[in-house]
Amino acid sequence: MESATSTVSASETICYHCNDALPSSPYTADNHQFCCNACKQVYLLLSSHELGQYYQQGTQAGVKPSEDQYYFEQFDLPELQQKWVTFQEGSTVKIELHLPQIHCASCIYLLEHLNKLSEGILFSSVNFPNKTASIAYDSDRIKLSELAKLLTKIGYTPDFSGNHSARNVNKRLLLQLGVAGFAFGSIMLWSFPEYLGIDYTYFGVRNLSSWLSLLVSVPVLLYSAQDYFKAALGAFRTRHLNLDVPITIGIIALYVRSCYAIFNQEGPGYMDSFAGFIFFLLIGKWFQGKTYQWLAFDRDYRSYFPVAILKKNADELTLTPIESLAVHDRIVVRNDEIIPADSILVSAEAFIDYSFVTGESEWTRKQSGEVIYAGGKLCGEAAEFEVQRTTSRSGLIQLWNDQEPQSVSDSFVIRQDRIASSFISAVLFIATASAAVWWFIEPSAILSVITAVLIVACPCALALSGPFTFGNMLRKLGKHGFYLRSATIIEKLQQVDTIVFDKTGTLSEQASHQCDFHGDDLTSVEVAQLLDLTRYAVHPYSKTVHQWLLERFPDTNVSTFDQVATEYPGQGISDGNYFLGKAAFCNVEQAEPNESRVYWSIKGEFRGYFQIESVWRPGIDQVVQALAKHYPLVVLSGDKGHDRQALSSFFPATTMYYFNQQPSDKKARLEQLNASGKRTLMIGDGLNDAGALQSAFVGIALSEDLVRFTPASDAILKADHLIYLDQYLDYVRHGKNFVKYCFLFSLSYNLTGIGFAVTNTLTPFVAAIIMPLSSITVVALASYLSLHPKLPGKLKD
Repeated sequence: MESATSTVSASETICYHCNDALPSSPYTADNHQFCCNACKQVYLLLSSHELGQYYQQGTQAGVKPSEDQYYFEQFDLPELQQKWVTFQEGSTVKIELHLPQIHCASCIYLLEHLNKLSEGILFSSVNFPNKTASIAYDSDRIKLSELAKLLTKIGYTPDFSGNHSARNVNKRLLLQLGVAGFAFGSIMLWSFPEYLGIDYTYFGVRNLSSWLSLLVSVPVLLYSAQDYFKAALGAFRTRHLNLDVPITIGIIALYVRSCYAIFNQEGPGYMDSFAGFIFFLLIGKWFQGKTYQWLAFDRDYRSYFPVAILKKNADELTLTPIESLAVHDRIVVRNDEIIPADSILVSAEAFIDYSFVTGESEWTRKQSGEVIYAGGKLCGEAAEFEVQRTTSRSGLIQLWNDQEPQSVSDSFVIRQDRIASSFISAVLFIATASAAVWWFIEPSAILSVITAVLIVACPCALALSGPFTFGNMLRKLGKHGFYLRSATIIEKLQQVDTIVFDKTGTLSEQASHQCDFHGDDLTSVEVAQLLDLTRYAVHPYSKTVHQWLLERFPDTNVSTFDQVATEYPGQGISDGNYFLGKAAFCNVEQAEPNESRVYWSIKGEFRGYFQIESVWRPGIDQVVQALAKHYPLVVLSGDKGHDRQALSSFFPATTMYYFNQQPSDKKARLEQLNASGKRTLMIGDGLNDAGALQSAFVGIALSEDLVRFTPASDAILKADHLIYLDQYLDYVRHGKNFVKYCFLFSLSYNLTGIGFAVTNTLTPFVAAIIMPLSSITVVALASYLSLHPKLPGKLKD
């Protein structure tokens, strides 16, 4: 990279990094100018680590770093760190920091690529509304103080005060709304004589009310409307127009015209319209924020599938919602299940996979008495834990949300910015052309016409249509048992062109397989051992064997939680003596390669096998036939091909089948389909499909019961709602039309309003009222279109 000073274009008058005004002697590097050495050094740092794309991500300026020295060594003390540490395992630490300087897409891009700036940083994600960053780092390679210094160096000084709160944003918005509402009501009251046509009767009172209107309008201009000015200024600085630009132009035009009228003693002008304009804009902003609060509440506490755990009471195990867990409760976690609360390991040892939290898939051996953090996944033997800190579904769901790749571009925002750029050009052209025409008709009407055009053409309704539509769709699908990680998944589902089904546990029912045993008669001891071996199993075939044994031998005494077993995904389950699973796992030569069998051996000695026959989910044939009208279908199965004939009876002839697929084979098959240009939707039960679900363009995990929790997916569908999948996807596809209809409505309103404005038949007052009302109308239309369609499978509140 070139770092020498170079000739810089004379047209550049702002800092390349932070967009502040340049001093008389700017700093230069790589043909760019900087206002200070700190901005230059950040640029050189980013460029040397191939992060130059930072300057192309957002619509606003970068953050100007402070050149003051900060000392953060005190936060290396463990007792101080714990306030911000959310997870710690060995040298892996996850911390959540408040970074108040976060303000645009460039900030998100940079902060989510911190691992390129330091090898000690494992990964990071940004919560833009709360201005927080969740960062995982290796404490052996970088200290918290060093991390804080790095953030400070690039302009994002952490706020360790702990006083920030998302509620502050809401309070500020409500205060802005209150100031605008007070001014709007007061100015309308003082302007009442104007409305009755008696404005010239009492000239002194009229003049006083005009100056009072100007007085109360100042806080509205400087405080209530300041966010629109800041956003527009940032857009101009980066030469990237957004929807705030035409809004700001309308505000300024209306206020300037009103001040002109007051100074010339023509009355209060349009100050009532100005205050009402800001008031209704802020109402729309507040209403949008409330919608997202409702959405977040539904997602965190009510809508997502219930999570429960096996709680131990004496020798009995009962399924208990994790919200009901109390400190010192004993819980039993089975193989491949998520530990729902910070706990102490009671069993002798356990193997924990923290990839759910850290993103790094690696088993960690834990000994009795060690602290296990919530979010770890148990691998192998079932284990017993003692709860040390209560938790809730919201904590696990937040961990699930953190796994979403934040680098995915929001195509809707990009489309909005393109529309804004064309929109503002068209509006300015219309305003200029109208002024030119009225110059010849009636010059005194030019200002009124231009003001009306700029106000009525405000595209704020466009900005509301997408978020409200997708937000409502997300909530509606959640209330019908289909839980999406975010609104981004809706757009991805709209692009899916191939559907891939797992067979076992997805097309077939997990709890309803037909089973028959072939071998010597089972002794009571063997039945008890097999029941104990399979009682905590999670694979559908092992559950089928367990259920068959319970039905055939109902009086068998099963041991308490002493006999533990290890379940090996895709292979089988064993306690070291008893082996139950595939032929190779049980050291058995398989005689019938196309049969679904669960073999049983004791210390390598073959004892028999369980013949498993699939039982298809009720209605699966109808949903498959409905989906086949829109998508090519693929079936993956770890079983042999004995079910192919049965599947062919309701799958189309063009379906591709792949049997005898190990978990790694399923993942490779999805990657192969993606490489061929397909945008795949993978549907699996999550047991052996985690890799395939992650590799798919969109992964949907079926939730069969209260315990299973599968973070490696983009969506979760209640298993008994799979028969409604075609209707859910049809609803998602129509979501494109919902947004288009809102766009067309907003555009038709703008065109109609401009028609009245250019003919001088639409006063600025009426325009200022109609504009925010149009936003409310678009919100109502978006809500109606997205909430009106009927969907099956509505959950009970």
